[in-house]
Amino acid sequence: MNLLFEIGVEEIPARFIPQAIEQLEENSGKIFSHFRINIEELKVYATPRRLTIKAKVSEEQASDERLIWGPPAHHAFDEQGKPKEAAYAFAKAQNIDVCQLEIKKKGKGNYVCAKVTQKGKKTEEVLPELLKELFFSLSFPKMMRWGSGTIKFVRPVRWLMCLYNYKVVSFEIDGIKAEEKTYGHRFLTENSISLSKIQDYEKALNEAFVIVDQKERKQIIISEAQELANKVNGKVLLDEELLTEVNYLVEFPNSVLCEFPEEYLSLPEELLITVMKDHQRYFAVTDFNGKLKNYFIVVTNTIKENEDNVRKGAQKVIKARFEDAKFYYEEDIKKGLDSLVEATKGIVYHEKLGSLYDKSLRILKIAERIAQKVLPNKIDSLRIAARYCKADLASGVVGEFPELQGIMGGYYAKAAGLTQEVAMAITEHYLPKSFTDALPSTEEGCLLSLADKLDHIASFFYLGQIPSGTEDPFGLRRAANGILSILLRKKYPLSIEDCVDTIENFVDENIKKQISTFIAQRLESYFESSNYGVNLIKTITDFILLRPVYEVEQRLQAVKLFYERQDFDSFFLAVKRVSNIIKNYEKFELNPSVLITQEEKNLYNAIIEKKDQLKEYLTKAQFLDALNCLNTLTPFINNFFDRVLVMDKDENIKRNRLALLQELALLLKSVADLSKLY
Repeated sequence: MNLLFEIGVEEIPARFIPQAIEQLEENSGKIFSHFRINIEELKVYATPRRLTIKAKVSEEQASDERLIWGPPAHHAFDEQGKPKEAAYAFAKAQNIDVCQLEIKKKGKGNYVCAKVTQKGKKTEEVLPELLKELFFSLSFPKMMRWGSGTIKFVRPVRWLMCLYNYKVVSFEIDGIKAEEKTYGHRFLTENSISLSKIQDYEKALNEAFVIVDQKERKQIIISEAQELANKVNGKVLLDEELLTEVNYLVEFPNSVLCEFPEEYLSLPEELLITVMKDHQRYFAVTDFNGKLKNYFIVVTNTIKENEDNVRKGAQKVIKARFEDAKFYYEEDIKKGLDSLVEATKGIVYHEKLGSLYDKSLRILKIAERIAQKVLPNKIDSLRIAARYCKADLASGVVGEFPELQGIMGGYYAKAAGLTQEVAMAITEHYLPKSFTDALPSTEEGCLLSLADKLDHIASFFYLGQIPSGTEDPFGLRRAANGILSILLRKKYPLSIEDCVDTIENFVDENIKKQISTFIAQRLESYFESSNYGVNLIKTITDFILLRPVYEVEQRLQAVKLFYERQDFDSFFLAVKRVSNIIKNYEKFELNPSVLITQEEKNLYNAIIEKKDQLKEYLTKAQFLDALNCLNTLTPFINNFFDRVLVMDKDENIKRNRLALLQELALLLKSVADLSKLY
């Protein structure tokens, strides 16, 4: 490595750092390439107080060869090809001999041009401008300006360090000069650290209580936490999101094992884990069966000598937090589920949409309609789940810990004596949150989730809050993805329009149409992300709103497999011949008695024969078999077009032949409209 560049800052919010690392990696590649400097190796480091790149780069820029256009050829050379004054002037301006000029076509004419090679500068000459561009290429969700400075950055910049081949790269940003100095841990060291060798960087910071490599810090956290959990016959609950956040909160990780009174284990585990994770950034500890133990692990940004003080402080804080949680939970249980439902009448969901209680009633109606279509035996239990699904939003626990919505509702349902199916439906009705997320584990949960998400989308479409571009503040795309995930994986016999038709409150047919189109677009995006080409997806657009969603995917899978057949092209050409000739005509009635030639009779008989076979295949959802069946029509179609004149002078014969092709076209589209492939 021959280049080291470090940006020293006030503490960067942990949630911004992964994005900063990605930007440094991506932007370094682009900017170094723009400056024609080759990167052979690149490492990006990040802590709360520094962003660093270490790289091995070329010693000089690559030469730049450019084509420079000159005057029109007839202005520069005479008819015998001898150079004129314009040619000499252009060559002189480019510092080349006139014999080196070339004539190339440009647009509608020929022009003189010159190939000019610019020798690259030494890397050290280019680095000041390059690194400043890299610095200003970094963006964050929130930027700030400080003091009398003019630049914006995520936090105030305190130092810049830059070394190249044992030398300081001299430049400054907003009055801060790049030096050979860096700084260690904010609280555990005082003096700056001077570096003359890039290879000493990590070691020097390590001695100053900074583990600059985020991968190394993460491994230290994992290893120490697991070792501590083993001491109490447990394992650490390594939540990846929390692990990432903690990793970017510390520069010198040191894990401390703490405990809390066992009495708090009587509270819901999710409540305890949420308090530890989301409010204190602590790791929970479970036994080897996954049951929570009365221990937790704190990752500190200090040395081991301070462990006792850390432990005492953390245990005191967690006990107070658990006491608050216990109070809210016990108060909610005392109130009871029906009381919480009653309280939702006083919570405004939206001024134009009524209260949370009103929302629950809408969800209940949608859930009933969906259940009647797919699982009528679940209607009674589903009604109960829908009635209580938003009750916990009026609870003290969810008021304090909103991330526990649904989960606490399930606990309150169990406490009220409701069935396990109802409790689980309430717990899980916010699932799934993406195509890869887990589904609710019960049928009631899946149906309730569909109803909740449909009402959510309908509510904001009614209010005119329709997602545009990348903006989706109310998570409507996520809700649509959840609906589709359930329909695809549960294989409910529901189309997108079937689902949208269950919404009857406050939405008219125009809004329903908009909602259906919106959900269909999400399905198409899902198919694209699943490696189906855009043209393949076009073939099933006629079915996407009207047929069960899982069936639409099966049709698409069949088209993809059929497309890979060696004889697909011949079938496709036959399909296109049919679609092209009938596309501008109204619908005609077919009269078999008007068929004259043997070829059109053969085609008609083949259509009649295949109809019954296709009906059986389609009934059994054997779509690939159906396409293979249609493929056998290819010779009949080709013979028809090769020997029959569709546009006969006799208008009746012409219309009847068009009617025959219209009948054929319908048959060919029974699985997918392959004419849309290209």
